[in-house]
Amino acid sequence: MCNVKKRLSLEKQIAITIFLLGIILSIMIPTGQTPDEYSHLNMIGNSVGLEDFASNIIKSIPIEIDDIAYHYDEKIDIKEQKEALTEKPVYTRGEMVPKKISLTIIKHLPATLGIYIGIVLGLPAFWVLQLGEIFALLFYVYICYKALQIIPIKRIMMAWFMIFPMALQQAASINYDAVLIPLCYLYIADVLYLKYEKKEIRLKDIIGMLLIWGLVSYIKMPYVLLIGLIFILPLEKIHINIRGYEIEEKILKKIIVVGSIISTTGIIIGIYIFRKVWIIQILYGFVVEWKRALYLLYSTGKNWGEFLFVSTVGNLGWLDTPIYLGVAIIVFGLVIIFAIMHDGENRRYIELKDVLIIECTAVILCLFVTIALTNHTIMVTLYGSESAKETYEIKEALYQIPYIGGLQGRYYLPICSLFFIPIPSPVFLKTKNQNIIFNVAGILLYIYIVFVLIERYWIV
Repeated sequence: MCNVKKRLSLEKQIAITIFLLGIILSIMIPTGQTPDEYSHLNMIGNSVGLEDFASNIIKSIPIEIDDIAYHYDEKIDIKEQKEALTEKPVYTRGEMVPKKISLTIIKHLPATLGIYIGIVLGLPAFWVLQLGEIFALLFYVYICYKALQIIPIKRIMMAWFMIFPMALQQAASINYDAVLIPLCYLYIADVLYLKYEKKEIRLKDIIGMLLIWGLVSYIKMPYVLLIGLIFILPLEKIHINIRGYEIEEKILKKIIVVGSIISTTGIIIGIYIFRKVWIIQILYGFVVEWKRALYLLYSTGKNWGEFLFVSTVGNLGWLDTPIYLGVAIIVFGLVIIFAIMHDGENRRYIELKDVLIIECTAVILCLFVTIALTNHTIMVTLYGSESAKETYEIKEALYQIPYIGGLQGRYYLPICSLFFIPIPSPVFLKTKNQNIIFNVAGILLYIYIVFVLIERYWIV
């Protein structure tokens, strides 16, 4: 019982740390300097049936957003910033009343709640957006807290990923990454919990796990492949009782065989039916032109590898405020240090089969996330815009692009931990001491990040 209390205390401490660091980034990164903020405001507007939702809010904030993005020498105008704090909105409450509520609101639900509280209170639009960011951050903190409560291995390592500057920039924003990233952490933690801690896996456990996975997949389709992690779950632990009928290992094996046949058939039929959909076309092109596909992946890594590595840790703002490569290397070095440590309680032997499943899932997901940007690259290269109406022949188009562009390190944040979870943990160190390393490293990292942001946005 004492150990449980200590563990909860540690998790609460980490949750508070995440919240405070997130607040720092929310304040230090100016309004409009989080990537695609206007686009996500538009998505929120569409989910509540309001076309002018985004423009109403942005027009109410007297800050020249576009003058700063991508222009490193341009700084925040302090006078404009002060005016924004008290500027009355150009919209009325009545104009912002939702006309409908669509399912897509799930993607931005925490931020939407915060924004609408600000609108109802009649706050200046600046504070409306800030409330949206705070509610998004609170959701991120809560879900990360729940993930840390249940994860049976690599707890401090996972906490370290949670405070990556890039992750917290997104967490303290109205971007749907604030919902997607923590749910991915929770899903990974839940699978590991069912694998190592749960004595029996019941129907409610399966439903809970699949619900998280379903939300992740709905928010951003490429992460649907996280489903591969379920194959580490031991069949002998699964006991599903449906109206007195017990489904156990022997029956599950038969169900899996039949299910695999049905699923494979369904996938083949689905691919044929949706063969004109761009993602199917891209995958088809990569299979048929596999040599060119390998070259594009190699060229992408060669041209953008360092950028992706750095931006996974922290290339803040509109990807115009990067940290030093050396800092990113140190941050990932600490990931490895936390990965090889155990405290005597959270040390688990991971079988080779499970190592292969986890690593293969991570690799396939990375490839899929990367490949998913191929259509973007082709459309922008050939027609100047992803929204252009023109079409292309995939086998020819793959030879008309030099690499896959449009990638950002934050796209890999939800799955980065999978590469490090299977690392053996031969080094014993008490949780208290691991936490000291975590806190000291975190403080030093964020002192540096605050300096970077002050220099970028606030010092003329």
